[in-house]
This record gives sequence, C-alpha cells and structure tokens, in this order.
Amino acid sequence: MKKVLICILLALVMTVPVTVGIARLPGVYEWLDSGAGYDFLKPLFIALGSNGCESHSDIVVGILYLVGFIVSLVFAVAAWTVVSRLRRTDRH
Repeated sequence: MKKVLICILLALVMTVPVTVGIARLPGVYEWLDSGAGYDFLKPLFIALGSNGCESHSDIVVGILYLVGFIVSLVFAVAAWTVVSRLRRTDRH
C-alpha cells in the first residue's frame, strides 16, 4: 500500500511538467489547429455535452492532464522498480 501511495504522489507532482512537455511536442498544436484533432475528439465532445469553443478547450486541457498523469504514473512506477532492484543488488 505504501508503494502505491508513493507512486501516486510522485505522479501527481510530475503531472504538470509532463503535461506541459506533451503540449509542447511538435505537432500537437498543429493537429488541433488543423481541425483533425477536433474531428477526432468530436464523439467525446458530444458525449460530454460540450457546445462551444470554451467547453472544447476545457475538455482538451483535461485530456492533456489525464495523459500527463498516466505518463507520470508510468515513470514513477518504473523509477520505483529500478530503485528497488538497485537496493536488492547492493544488499547482496
């Protein structure tokens, strides 16, 4: 249980920087500005009852934060695994 809480806490701390990094990847803004991104997300907009530019932007930002949290959680679990393995090899 302790490991899970530590990994979630680390992921929460890293979420904003990772989200900013994802948003700054080449092609993300272009994909959304070209309309292809909005066409791809249109079913989600409809499902969430979005009916305007500001609502669409809120959903896109929420998706970016969700993806950022998931990526951060993967990094945190991977780091925990590496550190645990290094500790075990140092003890032997």
